[in-house]
Amino acid sequence: MNTHSHLLQTVKISLKAGALMLKNGAETARVEETIERIGLASGMKSVYSFVTPTGIIVTIASNEGQETRIYRMNDGLTIDLTKVAKINHLSRQYERGQISMREMEEMLRNIEQAKPEYPAWLRQLSAAVSGGGFTIMFAGAWGDFLPGSLCAGLSNYLMEVLDRRMPRFLAVFFAAFAGTLLAAILVRLGLGMNFYQISLGALIPLVPGLAITNSVRDLMANDLLSGVARSAEAFLTAFAIAVAVAVVFVLRIGGLMQ
Repeated sequence: MNTHSHLLQTVKISLKAGALMLKNGAETARVEETIERIGLASGMKSVYSFVTPTGIIVTIASNEGQETRIYRMNDGLTIDLTKVAKINHLSRQYERGQISMREMEEMLRNIEQAKPEYPAWLRQLSAAVSGGGFTIMFAGAWGDFLPGSLCAGLSNYLMEVLDRRMPRFLAVFFAAFAGTLLAAILVRLGLGMNFYQISLGALIPLVPGLAITNSVRDLMANDLLSGVARSAEAFLTAFAIAVAVAVVFVLRIGGLMQ
């Protein structure tokens, strides 16, 4: 028979797993499914969860009673789908009885404290190469590949640095402004030929692709609150990018960057 301490431990681990998944970019339905799997695999009678992009409410009932806990997301979103996949796999192992609750708690702690799978230099290099590639794809010249890569690398680097120090939308604005401004400067110095194509490549690392994807998946799963919230996040991110680019365009049209 379950004890009350076992109920509390189940609630704690369920919340921990769900919060880590949500924080690292998982969609609402996946988080709710993982919480339910952990609760039922622990022998609970019922598991109810309400997940939004900013918090989780979990209610778990057993023969000894019922517990409700709330977790508020205060740390901001960090995209690490590797951690999401690991926690997803971990919950399946626990459901099949391959690991104990104590082992799962320890593994969750290790996943939380683990460094990103890919080092910072590789993330910056990947962002730079993708930005240069999109510059060519948007009908830029091969001579624009390196300027596009430099601008995309700068945008991605500033986004990672500023996102920990200010609201996300301000971080996106300054990163987009710096990348587009560098594109204008490089073209002005004759190191690039097509400003528009280079600036488009610079903005690629900032496009809110995950937010758009998760919002569509949440809406399709009938999680309307989370879907609308993520759609608003994607819209505001796109708006911040547009404003930053508009400011640089005004500087160019006004003759300050000619």
